[in-house]
Amino acid sequence: MIKEIFRRNKLMAYTGLIFLVLSLLQLFYLPFNEQVVLGLNSMVKPIKFSLSLWIYSWTVAYLFYYVDAKALVKWYSITATVAMIYEQAVISFQAVRGQLSHFNYTSWANALAYSLMGVMIGTITLFTLVVGLKLIFQKKYSIAAPYMLSIRLGVIIFVIGSSLGGIMSGYSSHNVGGHMGEGGLPLLDWSTKFGDLRIAHFLGIHSLQLLPLFGYWASKKYKERTAKLAVWGFSSIFFIIVIVLLMQALQGMALIKY
Repeated sequence: MIKEIFRRNKLMAYTGLIFLVLSLLQLFYLPFNEQVVLGLNSMVKPIKFSLSLWIYSWTVAYLFYYVDAKALVKWYSITATVAMIYEQAVISFQAVRGQLSHFNYTSWANALAYSLMGVMIGTITLFTLVVGLKLIFQKKYSIAAPYMLSIRLGVIIFVIGSSLGGIMSGYSSHNVGGHMGEGGLPLLDWSTKFGDLRIAHFLGIHSLQLLPLFGYWASKKYKERTAKLAVWGFSSIFFIIVIVLLMQALQGMALIKY
């Protein structure tokens, strides 16, 4: 699988490898870091983002190989790499300083760094939609139809989940109904007191991994018609869960309250 990822898209493969190595270095540095942001060791957030960007990079390298428009995928990969490196640079730099990377308007420099990060992520989200539409309307493909369907649906829900970051920007917070940093689940840090928009956002963006995995399994397990129905069913339930979690957060309700 790893060899295939590097064969399909070297740029995204090496970009993902960089983030994987970075996450290990940050994890090693974690016990020595004395900076605290919102009640947590400031290195926790960079580690989570490094791991997420690693998974995303390798997922895109593998799945977008099926898009016939190779030039489009090449430019997408270049744009995504630049945006991800910038995002992680800001998050890591601010963590070392003991500063917020998101929703930080304490100075013009912090506000500019955060705003540029938002612009880049927004650009990648729209670019992903363009690639996704190309894949959706592509008439020929080399894999099983249920598997391709799961990739298409995964891209659509990914774009929706990614766009939820805009709602957080509108609130200037990932919490609804209270301030950030007032108690959260271990590791994930999802609020246990207020609504937390990160939960729906997290599930939404990782549909790009979960739905294709299910689609691949279903295409091997069942005949085509049954497999397609299974993909539609699983994707619908998954999307409903994302929407329910979003509505719950917008009402200021914690996923698990204690």
